[in-house]
Amino acid sequence: MNDLRAMQVQLASAMLVGASPLAGSLHGDDKADEASRLAIYQHGYRIRLREALATEFPGLALLAGRKFPRLLDDYVAAHPSTHFNIRWHGDGLATFLAHTSPWCDRPELAEMAQLDWAISSAFDAADHVTVSTGDLAGIAPDAWATLRLHPLPHAKLLRGTCNVDAFRRAADRGQPRPALRRWRRPRHLLVWRPALDVHYRQVATGELPALLGALNGESFAHLCERLSERHGMAALPRMAALLAQWLDEGLIGRLALPGT
Repeated sequence: MNDLRAMQVQLASAMLVGASPLAGSLHGDDKADEASRLAIYQHGYRIRLREALATEFPGLALLAGRKFPRLLDDYVAAHPSTHFNIRWHGDGLATFLAHTSPWCDRPELAEMAQLDWAISSAFDAADHVTVSTGDLAGIAPDAWATLRLHPLPHAKLLRGTCNVDAFRRAADRGQPRPALRRWRRPRHLLVWRPALDVHYRQVATGELPALLGALNGESFAHLCERLSERHGMAALPRMAALLAQWLDEGLIGRLALPGT
């Protein structure tokens, strides 16, 4: 390893994990000594990481309030960036909040981070065509039972116990902080991007079984079977209504039949 490369590796280690560079690799002057110069770089690096994280997690910033800077500092200290693109540094924030004290005592924080990250990831996902009503015209009547409705590849279904979507919506619209509400039973949020804008909404209880089945790649017949437990003989009309809704929302990215 040449001297320049060695110096770069040492400086990166000092930024990422606080390692001390080898003696003589840094030099001071009459304005700042070696330690002060290194501290400036370390402080600037952490500020840049916090700024990038704040951009990716606006809902979390609104929910955490004055504790948001400390939350980010704790995460940066525990999880140095390992990716060349700073955009991906927040990938582990939701897991960190769910399992690290004192943040794990507030489960809404991890749920909010999970929603923020799903929205950000959907925004950055590759563009994908969506299925329209006209695309169904070529499906033969006897093929519907085995037809599979594949949602967009980046679509995410999130399970939570709080109204974190209200905080993200308020952050997006520049509105005041809403009141935190905790559900008696867990609810689900769907996140997807049909075109340029990311959409997110709560999933109705009656929709959830079919949506889970679609995300798992189950056939149209199996989706109807899932709905029959709740709707009985009305399962097929209900599934048809859900299909129309999903197509209108731009949620379905591909139709598939056996062998395709």
